[in-house]
Amino acid sequence: MNMKYKKLVVAIQSAIMTSLICSALPSHASDIELYKSPQATQTTLMFMMDVSGSMDYCDNANGTVNKDEGCTPNRISKLKQGMLQLLQGDASAGVEALPDRLVTGLSEFSGSSGTGRIKLEARPLSEMTVILNAQVYREIQAKSGMVSITGASKIIETGQKREGNGSWVNYTIEKSVNTGSPITYPVNNQGSKIFQECLAWDVNAKCTQWINTEKKINEFGSVASISTKENVNVIPQNWIKSGSETLSSREDESCGRRCTIQYRNVNEQKYTATSGSVTYDEYMVYTGTAENTHRKKMIREVLALTANGGTPTDFAYGEVAAYLMGTTTKGESGSGFDKSSANSLIQDGSNYIKPSYLNTSVTPNQREYTINSAKQCNTQGIYFLTDGEPSRSNDSNVNFFKKTLGTKANLFSCTSTPTPLHSDKGIWNCIGSYAQALLDPSRNPAGVQIKTAVVGFGNDFTDNVSDPSDNVKNAKKWGEVGGGGWYSAEDSVGVVTSVNAFLKKLQKYIPPVTTGSVTIPVDNLDTQNVQPWGYFPQFDPQPDSKVNTWIGNLKKYEVVNNVLLDRDGKNVIDATTKISVDDPNDFWSDNSIKKTITKIKRVGTADIEEDIEVRVGGALSQFKLGMVDSKERKIFTDRKIDAQGVNSAVSDDSNLVQVKTADLKVLNTANNFSKDPKRGYIASLFGYDVGATMAKGLEDDTSTATQTNFANYLTNNNATLRQMGAVMHSKPVLITQSGTTSYNDETGDLTYTDRDDLIVFGSTQGLLHIVRAGKTRTDSDAGKEVFTFMPTEMVDGQSQGFLNQTQQGSDLKYGIDGQWTAYTEYVTKSGTEPTEPVVTVKGGKQWLYGGLRMGGKSYYALDLSDVTSDGGTPKLKFRIDPATSLNSAIRHMGQSWSKPTLTWVNWKGSRKLVMIVGGGYDTAYESLTFNPSSSIDQGAGVYMFDANDGSLLWWSSANVASGSTSNTETYAANMKRSVVSQIKAVDRNNDGLADHLYFGDLGGQVWRVDLNASNKAGDTENFAKRAVRILNMSSAANVPRFYSTPTFTIHSSVNGYFGVVTVGSGNLSFPMSESNQNDALYVVYDKDVAKRNLSVLKESELSTVDVSTSAEADGKKLAVNTAGNTGISLTFGGWYYPLSTKNRMLNDNVAIDNDLYISVFDSTVDITDVDCVGGVRGKSIAQQFCLPFGQCMKKDSAGNNVPDTRPDDIELGRGNIGISFGGIDKKRGLVLNLPTDKTLKSYQGKTKFISQRWYER
Repeated sequence: MNMKYKKLVVAIQSAIMTSLICSALPSHASDIELYKSPQATQTTLMFMMDVSGSMDYCDNANGTVNKDEGCTPNRISKLKQGMLQLLQGDASAGVEALPDRLVTGLSEFSGSSGTGRIKLEARPLSEMTVILNAQVYREIQAKSGMVSITGASKIIETGQKREGNGSWVNYTIEKSVNTGSPITYPVNNQGSKIFQECLAWDVNAKCTQWINTEKKINEFGSVASISTKENVNVIPQNWIKSGSETLSSREDESCGRRCTIQYRNVNEQKYTATSGSVTYDEYMVYTGTAENTHRKKMIREVLALTANGGTPTDFAYGEVAAYLMGTTTKGESGSGFDKSSANSLIQDGSNYIKPSYLNTSVTPNQREYTINSAKQCNTQGIYFLTDGEPSRSNDSNVNFFKKTLGTKANLFSCTSTPTPLHSDKGIWNCIGSYAQALLDPSRNPAGVQIKTAVVGFGNDFTDNVSDPSDNVKNAKKWGEVGGGGWYSAEDSVGVVTSVNAFLKKLQKYIPPVTTGSVTIPVDNLDTQNVQPWGYFPQFDPQPDSKVNTWIGNLKKYEVVNNVLLDRDGKNVIDATTKISVDDPNDFWSDNSIKKTITKIKRVGTADIEEDIEVRVGGALSQFKLGMVDSKERKIFTDRKIDAQGVNSAVSDDSNLVQVKTADLKVLNTANNFSKDPKRGYIASLFGYDVGATMAKGLEDDTSTATQTNFANYLTNNNATLRQMGAVMHSKPVLITQSGTTSYNDETGDLTYTDRDDLIVFGSTQGLLHIVRAGKTRTDSDAGKEVFTFMPTEMVDGQSQGFLNQTQQGSDLKYGIDGQWTAYTEYVTKSGTEPTEPVVTVKGGKQWLYGGLRMGGKSYYALDLSDVTSDGGTPKLKFRIDPATSLNSAIRHMGQSWSKPTLTWVNWKGSRKLVMIVGGGYDTAYESLTFNPSSSIDQGAGVYMFDANDGSLLWWSSANVASGSTSNTETYAANMKRSVVSQIKAVDRNNDGLADHLYFGDLGGQVWRVDLNASNKAGDTENFAKRAVRILNMSSAANVPRFYSTPTFTIHSSVNGYFGVVTVGSGNLSFPMSESNQNDALYVVYDKDVAKRNLSVLKESELSTVDVSTSAEADGKKLAVNTAGNTGISLTFGGWYYPLSTKNRMLNDNVAIDNDLYISVFDSTVDITDVDCVGGVRGKSIAQQFCLPFGQCMKKDSAGNNVPDTRPDDIELGRGNIGISFGGIDKKRGLVLNLPTDKTLKSYQGKTKFISQRWYER
């Protein structure tokens, strides 16, 4: 038996050493085009509804049936109610509307008008036609009150009358009553306002059919309104006489044979009134652009359903199937073809036309069939609802069924039944065999699997019937044989439940591409060692899906002999398939938390789906859902809510605020979270599967009833949502809060026990997660979340991403996708043993810094000095927000892509800890055709902030005024392009202070900023001496783009020391593009950085300025190193290694011990056909070069240096994979996804004393 996986899990590793080597962690870009999604799945659901006469019956509570027509609520009313809830959504009932993408149509059957009839073609519910200047929405508000009126009058007639010879009696009558009209209208509301949207329009765009709706007017775009008053009712009050009473007369009247009514003494008195009680309905009608969607057409057809006639089940079944398959029943006895809609979208007069949708990505107005044997990812089904047994009782309809099967008719017969029969009606033989033919792609002309769900409606079909009839039993078997299941329903709830259950059966498991990058962190307490753990972020890219958030996970594995292993010692990556195994047992996995995936196994010539249960694993499996042992997920935020429900952010240097479920349910005046309009979305983060309708309703409706429904929903029964955002570019960071020191006399090694290690990472859901790393291999608390940080800007900007992915909007968000870093100061305290002191951040510092990448422009700093695995309260140190900043320099910043560099500088004569970042990313680069002009990009330049309070200390950019005399800014005329990489800080004299900054930009330039070492820097002298463009490729035909951090190394020559700066180019925003096909590795000899007199040199005296491949002078020319193994002398400005066509460098390089490792992405390796699986595009290889001159050397037998060959390239795997260095005992070496037969070099780490202030630059 061959197994074919439907799940593609591509494991991608990317991490590098951050200690004792000159490199930084890799950065990535808006590279979603690397992930080709599975062929999009389209579900077609055709409704066949029983409208026979019995659907007018009512089901009584005692189980009997009232056969008197007109009773309420009858069965068809309940059916309509359920369908309307599905089509419109009903927040009060917790019903979500069917998704826009769903392809649906409506058919009906009864014996009164043919048999089965196709009433409405199947189309996506969102498909629409547009009507301009149409009535689209209206609000109806009943009003009443006492007001002034005009024109109110009446006449009171009094007198005497008698009938025949009877007695005279007095009488009084009112006549000529005119209630008048209001002069003004009352404003007092009566009851709630009614909201309605239009379903149908006449030729003048006037609405002809309104229906109640939960939508609000702001959902209808730009509109104009007209107010009208209807159903005006005036009841005059306080009548007063007008004029004098007058004598009148009334003629005698006949009261029957020989009977006369006589009148006498008749008088009239006129009365008027100037006030009265007025009631009316105020209609506010809005006109705008109407969207006549298929959803509205479905609603109209549902409302038009009427019941009458018999129950021709078999004919109706064949009719709806013929429509789905694009065949016909025309000419056959029992055919409903001629009774179906003559709409040209349904039939062409001879055959039905299969369901289709508009595929505008191909050609405008181009339609594609949803039911197509070439689209194996699509699913299709028939929802067959009936309330009675079939009217026919023999198998003479075999020819009818054969007609519908067209070219496959010869394969069909009714002679064999697929399931035991419970009656002698031959009809069930045919229905059962037909259900199997629809389910088998080889036996129907459509060549697809069509599932059938059968719904028994009414008391006869309920599950509590003690002795169901044979036909009820057969109907149940029919649903089982049809693959869609059997469902019983008595009311609208049953309709909703059965439709949603059937849709789940129709959801084919389309495996997403699962990918990620492993991070192997340096031990914070002993930086000569790399921890033996790899943290593996995973995410499921869905580039073709319309969702707010891609979802993911983070898992922990062990690194053993250059390979990732799980808890069972098994490989994480399958060496044969080169993809992740289905069920790894990672070190954070709670093995009681499972999920079901579907694989395909080949049996003979058929592909059979098989569901298997696997671990969820990772941090996701450790999430608390709802309340667990009186505890829930701990969520902190910088969000504040006032008494009116208006939000703001806490001030800098303040404790973050904890959000609790209890505060979302009941008012707590300390935080007012129960008034937060976004509380429905926030509740989803606690695991409550809040639907989009309920969450949106809480934003729009402030009523007590809405809040009560919400609060009642937040129970553990509804806490079923286990979901994490994708961990895409936010590399996990290890922070250590404490550890006990131990010294081994024999080995001389320091070790740390009882460690409190935490892992920090962001996700595209807009959250920053802090989880326990685990103290031991078997720590049951490993992977559990300590807390989550929820920024208020994420709540406001992308809260839909908190919801179940199936309930989200369509605008992809990136959340907290930037890289974070930490600054730590430890305090040493006495331990339980005198020789085993404890180092801890308590009393010291544990500060976190990071940005959002494509999630926004902000940078955050958090203080976790009070946090441990067991608790504590995090603080917000500061937030830098270019979007709202009043500082004009900060407003020039772009998206916060740059990983913060934390370093000490000489500021006004004192040591100061600073955060240095690039200016950021300009989203104009998201356009492949964007070509930078003379204008300045957003994000151009470099910025330095106070790491304690976030204040801007210094910046350099072309945005600085050219004549500026400020000592806190440096003008650089050509620094016009976005800077997105981490800034490389270099300490030239080992005094612990940064002296130089290196970075590249997206305009083909690499810069060195020389900082002023004077004690007057930033005060009376400029903080920077100069900004030097050391590499200038800005005028190249294809300008290279530098997204990665330059590597910096120092080397010696006969003329003294010099620096080497290496950087690779590649368009990380469009890694698969055809443009900029000629990228390269650039190696620049920085001949100035090591000069003792650099600080006093003039610009004209510098050697390394504007080096390029096209320079004429050798000293400024980059020589080509075609094979990557040719020595380039120091007389040149450096060398470059041109990559093959469409090869790119998308990650940071690693330089160690005169070796340079780079990752080259080959975009020529693409996916041609992914069917239902999807995949990762391109592949990556590791290449090794020799620094500084590009020629690898070795010792010959005499001990002389002679040329050597460059090491072989090593395949890293599919997709964009960076260079990973991991621990091999105390050595470092390349860690690979895949086994290799190549020899891997290892490097010895060196022990040296370091400052107790440990941080990553």
